[in-house]
Parts: sequence; C-alpha cells; structure tokens
Amino acid sequence: MTIGRLKWYYSRLSTMNLRELLFRAGQMQQRSYEKMFSPKPVYDDVTVNKVNFDFSFTEILIPGHFLVFGHPLTIDDRMDFHRDIFSGKRFPLSFSKSINIRTDKFGSAKAVWEVNRLQFLIPLLTDYKITGDRKKLDLFVAIMTAWNEQNPYLKGINWYSNIEVNVRLINWYWCWILLEKDEVWQKEQKYKSFREEVWLPLIYTHCFYSSKNPSFHSSANNNLIAEYAGLFIASTLWKFEESAVWLKQSRRGLEREMLKQHSENGINKEEAAGHIQFVTDLFLLSYIAAEHSGIAFSAKYTNSLKAICNYINNLLDMNGNYPAYGDEDDGRVIVPDGNVNANNFLSILNTASVLFSRPEFKRSGAAWDMKSHLLTTRFNGKSVWDQFRYHRSPSRSAFYEKEGHFILRKHLDNDKEIYCHFDAAPLGYLSIAAHGHADALSVIVHIDGYPFLVDPGTYSYHTHAEWRKYFVSTLAHNTVTINNADQAVHSGPTLWRNHYKASILKAKSSNEFEVVSATHNGYRKEKVNHTRSVEFNKEKDYLKISDLVEGEKAGHKINIPFHLHPEVYVLRMTENTYILGRRETASTMELTFDPIVDSMAIQALEDATLGWFSPSFMKKEKSTVIMGEHISAEESITLITYIKIINRA
Repeated sequence: MTIGRLKWYYSRLSTMNLRELLFRAGQMQQRSYEKMFSPKPVYDDVTVNKVNFDFSFTEILIPGHFLVFGHPLTIDDRMDFHRDIFSGKRFPLSFSKSINIRTDKFGSAKAVWEVNRLQFLIPLLTDYKITGDRKKLDLFVAIMTAWNEQNPYLKGINWYSNIEVNVRLINWYWCWILLEKDEVWQKEQKYKSFREEVWLPLIYTHCFYSSKNPSFHSSANNNLIAEYAGLFIASTLWKFEESAVWLKQSRRGLEREMLKQHSENGINKEEAAGHIQFVTDLFLLSYIAAEHSGIAFSAKYTNSLKAICNYINNLLDMNGNYPAYGDEDDGRVIVPDGNVNANNFLSILNTASVLFSRPEFKRSGAAWDMKSHLLTTRFNGKSVWDQFRYHRSPSRSAFYEKEGHFILRKHLDNDKEIYCHFDAAPLGYLSIAAHGHADALSVIVHIDGYPFLVDPGTYSYHTHAEWRKYFVSTLAHNTVTINNADQAVHSGPTLWRNHYKASILKAKSSNEFEVVSATHNGYRKEKVNHTRSVEFNKEKDYLKISDLVEGEKAGHKINIPFHLHPEVYVLRMTENTYILGRRETASTMELTFDPIVDSMAIQALEDATLGWFSPSFMKKEKSTVIMGEHISAEESITLITYIKIINRA
C-alpha cells in the first residue's frame, strides 16, 4: 500500500466517530463474506403493479445521439460495460468492492458508471414507440441481456457504487411502464422470456443490493437519497417478498433525508449547485412514482420540494444559468429525450409549475420538454403549462442569511439584468464535505444572463489528481487567498478536513442599495482573518467589494483572483482597470482593483492549472484570470475592488 493511500485512510478515519467506525467494521465483515461466497440473491415470486400510464408519443421528437460527458456513445449489443470510453482502459471483472477507483490504472470509474446508468434506454424505447420499429425493441432486449451477462452479481466496477445501482432501477421503472401497454411486448413469448429470465432477476438483485449497502454516517449525502429513491420507486412497481419492507424503509428514509439535507428554504447542504438538479429529481421522481401507485408523501415532504423549486427559481439568472459553486458532474437521473445538454433546472421548473400551480416557474426561453411531459402526463401537464404566460427571473434579490447564500439582482431596461451570487455558506455537508469547494466569500457575476465572473468548475473526481486539487482550491475561486493556502485541508478527492466556519455580519436590502458582510476562519493556521463586504449600488450599477485582512503580523501574501468565462474578452485600460465584455451582449463590466494592488491578466497555459475552465465533467478549456496581488505591510489592511456595469444598449 502506497504512502499516499495510507495518508488517505488516516484522514478518512479521522472524520469518523465511534458509531461510524463500528458501522464500517460491519461493512468490512460483509465484504469479506461476499468476496468468499458471492451469493446471488434469488426470489420465489413477484407481482407487478399496473400503472396504467397513458402517454402521447406523437408530441415528442425522435431522440438524437446520446453523449457521455460530451463523448458520443455507440449504442449496440456489442457494448463493453467495463470500458472507459475516454481512456480505452478497462476495469477488471474482479470482486467489485475490492477495486481501487482512486487511481488512473483502469481509467475513470465515473466515466464507466455514466454509461452504465443506462439512461439511453428510455430514449431508445421512446424511439421504438414513435416509429414502431421492432429493431429498437430488440436492441433494448439485446443490450439488457448483454449487461446481465457482463455483470455477474458483485463482479466488476458496476457493482461498486450503490448510487449507480439505484439510478439503473429508476431508469428501468420508466422503461417498464413505457412498455406496459405495448401489444407486441406483452404478447410475444421471446419478450416474456426476457422479462422473466433476465430483467426481473436483475431488478431483484439491484433491489437486494440497494437494501444491503446503505451510505450511512459521513457518506449519507446525495448517495443515500439516490439509494432510498431507487428502492422506493422500484418497490412501488415490482412486488417481491421483501418489497413491503423496502417500501416502508425507503419512504421513511426519503422523508427524513428531504428535511435533513435541506434547509427550511430548500437549499441543499452539500454546497454543490450542480447537484441540486440531480437531488431534486430524485425526490421529484419519487413523488411521481408515489402518485402512480396512490401513495402520498407527507405535507412536510411536499412543502420542502416546493421550497427547493423556489430556490432554483431564485438561483437561475434570466437565461437559466446558475452559479456553479461546489462540485458538478453532469449527473442526471433520467434523460428521456437523450439530450444530456438540456437545462435540467428549467425542466424541473416546468414540472413544478404544473404540479404545484406555480405559473411564475414558467421561465422565458424555456421549452416544454419530454421529461416534464412524462412526469406530468397524469396531470394534463402540457395543456396546463400552455395556459401559463412566460416569466423572466425574479425581480427581487434573494437573501438566505441562515444558509449563507445571497443573490443580488437588478433588472434593467430592455430585459437586461445584473446578477451576483455571494457565497458565505459552510464548506459542505457532514464531516467530509465531499462535494464542497474551498470557496468561502467568493462572488460570481452574470450580466444580461451571461456568465462573466465564474466558478471555474470541477473537471474530475478520482482521476487527474493535480487538476482535482486545483479546481476545488481557494485560488480557483473569486475570493481572497492568503499565502497560497486553502481555506480547509484537502485530504482526498472527496474529503476535506479542518472545515472553516463562515459568519454573516451584516445583510441589508432595499430597492436602491444592498450590502452583505461576512467573515470566515479558514486561515486560522495562518493567524489571519478575512472579512468581505459586497455593496450593490442599484442606482449607479456597481458592486464595491471590500476585503479586510487582519493578522498578527505583516508580510502576508494576498491574492484576489477573478476568474472569467472563456467567452469573456479583456481590455486593459489602466494599470488596475480592465474592461470585460462578451459578444452576446452590449453591456460590459469595468473591473478596478485597489490602487496599492498589483494586477495582471493571466491566460491559461498547457503546463499550468491556473486559468482553466471546466464547462462540464471531464472537459476543460483555456480562459483568463484577472489576478490582484499584494504583500501586506501592516497587520490589518482593507483592499477595495469596484465592478461597474455599463449598459450600452
């Protein structure tokens, strides 16, 4: 075992309490037993609920190509379900829980898992229903049969992660009900044999695995929600001997985690904006499956789901863009139209507008999509949605003081918008804060619905260690970095120690002026405290950012980076003033550093991490950072940066 691996184990163990250590010991004992015997669970009998799902396929366009992290996926019965389509490397068909995913040896587990979520099966069956082409149905059967043959129970990477097991279950739920009333599917013996000999046994092993491998304690984040959602949705449809117990446990778990992992205002505590749509879909799809089966969640569950959707509506700018704080991995639960690049946040708002009678969720520029069509068919969703008028983004700012998220917003004439997100939230959720970034007091600014000052993204999890370390670092965010240090200790791809605490000092909002001031203790090892105030003058359209750095001595190196979207161009006007613009809008941004700060525009280089931007998982492109730097000559200093928005329309 390498020294690095030993360090990771030490760091991971340090995040656990006694109860978790005992739980992990039990898991190790379970793994030892499974490795020796690998018992495949079997069932005696099963009944299947009738959903009576009536869906109009004539309103949906035939799906196009399916992409995996931007890479085209060839869908046929010769697919290798253990191969990383990016590197060409292949994971071994060994005992699943012994495979090391934290190296590049076998490629990226995340890339392999993305293929094995089998999300392309719903578009494939939709294509079959639209065209009536039996070859599509036969391809579905062939792919499922091949997957079953290539993935013996507990063998290979696709039995490693319980979240992946449950995402497959959710996709199979929708595949099953899409075929429920298909005459060919129901009558022909070869399809009946496939259901009984391949598909139902697969469903049972997935349900069994899901129930036996929960992500409790410090891993109880979105993984646990996915596990409960998959098992709940499956148990509403397929009735095995254990299904009643599974249904009760998973429903109780969803109710609990809905409230536990969200604030009263519907903000997810993982501090990963990209994960919000994924987690929301898990709760939303469970809500719909419950409706299909005549089950009702509690009022608290429903109200929390409404609050989440309300936060999403506030979070998005006028074009539906969101501030990408924390991790984002392009994760989706279902992709019914095959368009993985579609804005799933807008899709969620479409669905919520119908389910909860919230016409203001029908956003300008949004189109009715197949996912919303599927989820709201029983509510006559398309007809209801058509009756709503389009709305632009909320006109008022949204201050979430308890959670540490502040959205400062102003609508200008001619449908223009100034949007700023100020992040004074915790690092992340639970003791490992797996998907948070060290971004305390960072700012993100969009103009007219286009990102200007951005969070550079995520790029990777368990591979490309140098890039992973950079993209989660403090320097990769629009906040102050002291002595090149991070605000917390990054001890592994999804593991943080020494979490900082952020505190709100002031938050006031009016029609003319807004101010938010916050501080954090992430630099206590440096014996430095950082406080940032963001003032928004709505009458004169500028942001004033004041950074107070207080230490026990002088001589600290202070960096103030502002990361730009790759489409932003830069013009240097004076020593410390830069004009930033995008061709999509006539509005520009004037960025001016404090006179005592040294500044420069740094363009990304091939052999350095600084300046790169990750638009989606496993993709990165060159961009620019406007970097301010100062060596403090005093124990306490305040540096002021001005951001002026110039509307040239």
